[in-house]
Amino acid sequence: MARYSCDLFLTHAWRYHADWTQAAAMFDAVNDLSWRNFSVPWHDPAMDANTDVGGRFIREWLETQIIPADAVVLLAGVYRLGSARKWLDIELEYAAQHGKPVFGLPAVGEAVAAFPAELRHRIVAPLPWDGAQSAEILENFLHRPGAAVAG
Repeated sequence: MARYSCDLFLTHAWRYHADWTQAAAMFDAVNDLSWRNFSVPWHDPAMDANTDVGGRFIREWLETQIIPADAVVLLAGVYRLGSARKWLDIELEYAAQHGKPVFGLPAVGEAVAAFPAELRHRIVAPLPWDGAQSAEILENFLHRPGAAVAG
């Protein structure tokens, strides 16, 4: 039985990226962690995000995924994709609006020290690609009274 549970939103750009898939698998593999993934990369090819209606729909869908989450995990590998930045910036904006702490996960295979310097001000803490260590960081932060949220 898991000793800790949390609801996470893993940043995405409406596609299943390798970093997203590996981050989900990493958290799934932690025996002491029961987590729910509130980020569902979904793509409807008929939905044009460049129209007013499509853009509004997607932004509202993103916000409904972030609101119930305990925290957001910023995937640096996805952020590096130029086409993804717009959506990740929107996700980070919603996280700030709703008081969600943001944790940073470097690109797959990179160490915590490799987390991009230009994104460090947007996170409360970096996470390693070690599920047990990352779960412990999340647990310590989310269950610590008075934890500050980066904005």
